[in-house]
Amino acid sequence: MLESLYRIAGILCGIVFNRELGLSDIGDFDGMACAALFKMKYPRGIVVFASPRDIKNSVLIRWTAWEFVGDLPCPGKVKIRADHHETNTPCAEREFYDPSAPAAAVMAIKALGLTGNLKAEKIVSCAVETDTANIISEEARILNAATKGARYPEKVKLAELLAEKGTEAVKDEFVMKLASRYFDVERRTEQLAERIPISDQVIVVFEKNVGISYRYLSILLNRRGANFTLILVPRGLFGVRAYFGARPNSPYNSAFLARALGGGGHQYAAGAYVRAFPRRQALLKILGLVKSELRLKKLNYLFVNKDGELEDRSL
Repeated sequence: MLESLYRIAGILCGIVFNRELGLSDIGDFDGMACAALFKMKYPRGIVVFASPRDIKNSVLIRWTAWEFVGDLPCPGKVKIRADHHETNTPCAEREFYDPSAPAAAVMAIKALGLTGNLKAEKIVSCAVETDTANIISEEARILNAATKGARYPEKVKLAELLAEKGTEAVKDEFVMKLASRYFDVERRTEQLAERIPISDQVIVVFEKNVGISYRYLSILLNRRGANFTLILVPRGLFGVRAYFGARPNSPYNSAFLARALGGGGHQYAAGAYVRAFPRRQALLKILGLVKSELRLKKLNYLFVNKDGELEDRSL
C-alpha cells in the first residue's frame, strides 16, 4: 500500500512539474541500473519503481505517458523502452529490445545514448553480473544487496546516488547500510538451501513467507545441481508467488511455465503470481500445470511448514 502511494506521488510530481518520467523494475539491480541510467540522461527526471504485476493492475501506470521504461513490460504510452524479457511484448515509440541481451541495462545504455560513458558502462557491467547470477565483483555484490535491502524511497535515493557517483556509490555509508540488511537475508537463505536435498527437479512449497530471498534460493539450488526449481510462497490474502528457475543448458524453460500462469521472465528465471479463494486452489493450479507440462505421473515436492520443518509430499 505504501509503495503504491510513493508511486502515485512520483507520477503526479512528474506531471505537475513537467518532468520526464522513468519507470523501472523494482525487484532487482538490473531495474535499478536502468533507473540510474535514466537519471544520468535526465537529471531532472522522476524515477518510479514498479513490478510487472503493478503494471498489470494499475490504471494510472498504464495511463501515464513515460519518457523511458526499463526492464519491464510496456505499459502503453512510452517513448523509449529497454528490455530483454522474452515474454514482454514491445510497444514503445522506440524499442531497444533484445531477448538475448544479458541484462536490460545493456539495452538501456544504448537507448539513452550513454554508450562510452565510463560511469554508465560500469553500472551496466554490474547489472550483467547480477542478472546472470554470476556476481564476481565486490561492487556488484554490494549494489545487488543494497537494491534488495532498500525500501521504496531508499531505492529512489540509491538511483540518484548511482547516477551521480556511479559504482563508487558502494563507498557511501547509506549504500552499505542498505546492503547489510540484505546480507542477513542471504545468510538465512543459504542456511535453508543447505537443508534441501538436490535432484533433477526441486519443488519447494512454503506454508508462510519466512522473509528469505526466494529467487536467491532458486539460484542456490540450481548451482548445487537441480536442473529445474520451483519455489511457491504465499503472498497477500489469496495469492501464491511462483519462482521458476532452470539451468541455462537444461531442457526446462521457466518463461514458458510462468507465461502459462500470467507471468513471465527468461528460460533460466521467471515468475508468476496466482490468486484464488481459497489460496490452496492457487497452489494446486500451479502444481497441476507443472505436473502436466513436465509429464509427471507423480509430482514430488518439499513442504516447509510454519516452524521451518521440511516434509516430503506429492501430488
